[in-house]
Amino acid sequence: METRERAEAEALSAWFAAATPDPEAAVSLWRKNPHLPRRLPCGVAFDIVMADRSLIARAYRLLTEYEQPLGPAVRFTSLRSAAVLVPAGTALRWNGLMATAQWPQGRRRPVCLGTGHVILVPALRSTGLLAQWLELPDADQVIGGSPLLTSPVPLARCIAEARALLRPPQRPTSVLTTASAFSSLLHTPQRT
Repeated sequence: METRERAEAEALSAWFAAATPDPEAAVSLWRKNPHLPRRLPCGVAFDIVMADRSLIARAYRLLTEYEQPLGPAVRFTSLRSAAVLVPAGTALRWNGLMATAQWPQGRRRPVCLGTGHVILVPALRSTGLLAQWLELPDADQVIGGSPLLTSPVPLARCIAEARALLRPPQRPTSVLTTASAFSSLLHTPQRT
């Protein structure tokens, strides 16, 4: 069992290292201390979708309900945000994917970060002080040396749906209509 876990960890470490400027040095460092978090550039092996933690968690539950494959996601312990690893290049089309989603005024829209950005990824068996896995990379679903990543199209749809589900409930129209009618009666001059 330990040999299989080690092989899985090695395969995923090699994939993470492919995003670094010096993959061999990165793998060597991680072998010496496998509990180190990894600071990885985006835009090489993956891009990241950043959003509020509760929104990402709810979107992942929806993806599971819709039987969509889940790729790795990281939640940051000192922030209220989480990051979903998506295929490299997603940042170029993310705004188009989110364009149809209605977003409340004053609320931050989920963003997709690619080239020029960096993410802190926890070690595979780490509890992580700064970052923890919301969803671990699945070594059983490695295709061509890289783990399955969350598809951006269903992710964008589920994030929009999750936002609608997490939005505070609006007062029903009948209550608003009744309150308006009552208010207008109070302010209407009375004839005697």
